Amino acid sequence: MSDYDDDEDPVDVAPSIEAACKPRCMKYLMAYQGCVERVQQDTTGEAHCTGQYFDYWGCIDKCAAPQIFAKLK
Repeated sequence: MSDYDDDEDPVDVAPSIEAACKPRCMKYLMAYQGCVERVQQDTTGEAHCTGQYFDYWGCIDKCAAPQIFAKLK
């Protein structure tokens, strides 16, 4: 797959690389989903899952970044 089409704008490869990394980060996704379920039952309105959310995306970023940067010219 070429990063550039001859007559078109560059193709962003990041979404497909990130999607390929998601299976590696299932532990973090499961923790986030478990937190979301607990927060839905919270009546105080103070609970949140920000930490788990950033852990999940941090894992994806760590996996995807080297591949994305390798594609940069």
